[in-house]
Amino acid sequence: MAILRSYFLFVLSSVCFTVSGRVWTTTSGNKSEGELFEVVGNRIGLKIRGREYHFSLDRFSPADREYVKQWSRVPRCAACSGTLGTRTTKAGKASYHTACFRCMVCRKNFGPGNRFRKDGWGGMVHVEHFSQTGLCGTCSRIFPKRDAIKEQFFADGRMTCGPCLRDGIFKLNLLKEVEKRIWPTLMQVGFVKPKGKVTLQLVDRATLLREAAKINASGNLRGLTLTKYRVVKGGKNPGTTFEHRIFVLYGLPYVECVSVLAHEHIHVWLNERFIESTPPVVEGFCNLASSLVLQKEKSKLASILLENMDKSSSPIYGAGYRMMKQKLAQVGWPALLNELKKKSSPP
Repeated sequence: MAILRSYFLFVLSSVCFTVSGRVWTTTSGNKSEGELFEVVGNRIGLKIRGREYHFSLDRFSPADREYVKQWSRVPRCAACSGTLGTRTTKAGKASYHTACFRCMVCRKNFGPGNRFRKDGWGGMVHVEHFSQTGLCGTCSRIFPKRDAIKEQFFADGRMTCGPCLRDGIFKLNLLKEVEKRIWPTLMQVGFVKPKGKVTLQLVDRATLLREAAKINASGNLRGLTLTKYRVVKGGKNPGTTFEHRIFVLYGLPYVECVSVLAHEHIHVWLNERFIESTPPVVEGFCNLASSLVLQKEKSKLASILLENMDKSSSPIYGAGYRMMKQKLAQVGWPALLNELKKKSSPP
């Protein structure tokens, strides 16, 4: 009996639009309603039923793309995205409505020389008040602790914001639904489902770190994969059997679970083929799968997680991902998978 191991260090397909805002038309002719709140590269943010979604601009009609172009030319508040008027404040390269440029803790406007921290969601807080806020472990949203509910503070020490809590995966049946969601995307590029049994487990941070310590892994872990295999030679049923256990932190939002499970299932794919390489190649390759499934998601969180991977300073998960991403762009999925299969060394 031998054990293969791997770990993941971190770093809605169709949506019904029924809120007030601009009516958008896709290139296929479907119409939907939502309020534009930001433009990031070739992706736009639409607010739908109080939630923030991201879509590729290419999916919309030429008229909508022109609207986005004109919208982007208008000076807008860096906090609320509203059109700027006469009562504005400038901080660095960003401009704000004077009423928006305030601390979320003391609710007072920032003055000249004040130091403050800001997140990617429009939240700002005085540096001296930062201890009175929580920082979401997934999306890095800042939130005042006084406004939070107890469920946002997990027993294992993690914190989550309200939106990520609403999408949190706390039950195994929901995690299994996420697992089902990733496979159509992975199979489109050539991955196949495991031969062996895969057991999913939702665990707290202490359990995850305890299992990781057995294989000398540590860090800000989100997931962990352990594979046991048995080789039978001779007899009536020769061959290799596998058993996989995938541990995932409980309470991660749906989109982050999509990313984690895609990553971990590629470790399963590699383990069943006895493919070994350097950590940057292996983890970078697994992060390609995370990127692939995240690109199918239509939430702002997916865009943030993708950006985190692109900007990660980790020599394994960041640099490794960017190296494998460049390799994928050069050769494509079929050739990349075949290249990795050549590294297989069965016992």
